[in-house]
Amino acid sequence: MRRSLLGVISFVVLMLCTPSFASAHGLVAGGSRVIEVDAGLHQLRIEAIVPTGAPTTLTVKILPHAALVGTGTVSVAARSSSGVRVAPQIVTIPAGLVPITVVDIPITAIGAWDIEVVVDDERRQPGSVLVPVLIQDAVVPVTTIPLFVGFGLMALVLGVQVLWVTAPAWVGMVSRTLMIVSLTFVLALGLVSAIPNIRLEWNTPTPQPMPFITQQTTLTDKDIRVQLYDGSTGLPVDDVVPHHNALMHTVCIDERNNALVHVHPARSAPGLYVLARAWIPAGTYACSIETERINSGSNITSFDLTIPGTATRFPSPGSLDVPQAIDGYEVRVQAQQNIVAGVPVSLNVSILRGGEPIDGIQPWLGMRGHLIVRSTDTQLYGHVHAVGTMDEAFQPAIQPGNTVTFVYA
Repeated sequence: MRRSLLGVISFVVLMLCTPSFASAHGLVAGGSRVIEVDAGLHQLRIEAIVPTGAPTTLTVKILPHAALVGTGTVSVAARSSSGVRVAPQIVTIPAGLVPITVVDIPITAIGAWDIEVVVDDERRQPGSVLVPVLIQDAVVPVTTIPLFVGFGLMALVLGVQVLWVTAPAWVGMVSRTLMIVSLTFVLALGLVSAIPNIRLEWNTPTPQPMPFITQQTTLTDKDIRVQLYDGSTGLPVDDVVPHHNALMHTVCIDERNNALVHVHPARSAPGLYVLARAWIPAGTYACSIETERINSGSNITSFDLTIPGTATRFPSPGSLDVPQAIDGYEVRVQAQQNIVAGVPVSLNVSILRGGEPIDGIQPWLGMRGHLIVRSTDTQLYGHVHAVGTMDEAFQPAIQPGNTVTFVYA
């Protein structure tokens, strides 16, 4: 019984302490990351599966959220920070289909790389995005050899106890002492190996004032361009990392609080993010930008935006307890508690069509639901996602039910 227990303990320690490759915060190294982005007129879901070491192969998956107009193409290329370029691979997408495009990119060197994805269709308004990834060297941690020495010693002690049944008493005493020493040694080294890679807080709901970001917004005939600068150096900010499945979240609310636009602009150069003007109707908006930098909390900056043209007239917002009619759907919002400032409140949002609950909810921009809260004077702003686990598949399935729940304080 004692030997069986020692065997189980050894196996568990082996599983817990075996070293693995570290994942960088945000920029992917030895793992994968999915981002949602509005590239031109195309909403895309992109996954980069990044190995360690070089030369190697980096796998990129691209999924449009809607069928392209007519026959389309997806082009994937790469370039490194040192100037190495990988020629684009072009895949043709038949009309009416929404397939997952998978492309393997040969990577020749470690370091920072940009994966360039370009999607085009018969509208001839291509959308492009640069996805930053980090290829790290496949370095074996310094604790690996001592760990396996400890495991070898444990295996030797177990072998002696199992095979030498008639061993003298002093052999058993030595074996038990060696087992305790090796267990302590392995556990200590395992903790030393794991602690640097443990991130204690995955969400960063509280904006951090440092490092500070400033932004400059420019309108062109087709695009809205947002350039991010470091507040202390004035240099372009290029250490933005994925945050809630996007490099940048932009939320625009019109001046009467009647319309909401939530988009993920596409990175097109260091610190430069581009959004097609077609996503935002004519009118005047107060916009908020959410980003997260390496080893930083989320940064929120704001700006006013005016899209020329005849301002679109949207329905006025209704009371919380009055169902809203939106594009043939009836939306009901119900607070589970009295709404008091500073106290968390649960909000249930139910969706019906023709008086009947809908069959399911399709994830959008990587989440089952988004709640945007803003005060009437635009000074307070909040952005939270629906409660519950998400489908981790690259192509999430429609989730059953017609209700999503948000918790906001």
